[in-house]
Amino acid sequence: MDKIKICYAYVEVPNNTISSVALRGFLGHLFVEDTEFHHHSESSYHYPLVQYKKVHGRLLVMGLNDYAEVVCRKISTLDHITTPTDKISIQSVDIVNDSFSIEETKSRFRFVTPWIALNEENYRKFKDLEGGKRKLFLEKILVGNILSALKGLSVFVNFKVTANLETFRPQSAKVHENYFQAFRASFSVNTNLPRFFGLGKSVSKGFGVIEAV
Repeated sequence: MDKIKICYAYVEVPNNTISSVALRGFLGHLFVEDTEFHHHSESSYHYPLVQYKKVHGRLLVMGLNDYAEVVCRKISTLDHITTPTDKISIQSVDIVNDSFSIEETKSRFRFVTPWIALNEENYRKFKDLEGGKRKLFLEKILVGNILSALKGLSVFVNFKVTANLETFRPQSAKVHENYFQAFRASFSVNTNLPRFFGLGKSVSKGFGVIEAV
């Protein structure tokens, strides 16, 4: 099975109030000639190969597959970020390269940023369910999120992916000026997944980030 190439570019700035959404806006404008950095194009949706995250207080730009090398090269040369009102110096950029193979193995993860699991249609269905049926509904969506993300990276598993939501609680998530139903959750699954992988909606903006537990 093909390996997933990953570049983790940790960006250290003096102003720790910068969000992953704001970072995407700044760098998307800087690299406006490359639509993968801002995802403003007329082409159909695909799994983002450039993802902006804020994990445990650290800003992170994650490049996947063809964009692993691109992110490493472009982000490593930055010395400042220009915002609409300021010019922020970058104190350091810490680059970590990885090559990841998907394997069938029991794993446990938790979402460290809100998981936006439901579109408008699925939200209506979810509201009409009760008790254990809600859990089963979300587990089906979670498996779909995992398979969709792997497919977007040209990874196709030869085993059936199953997931068990161990905990989940609703949480509102604001994306630009819109609010979405999101969840904080932990789960077990029969596959490994890359560190800080993004699942669900708005992963390019830093939502749905997972880490192993």
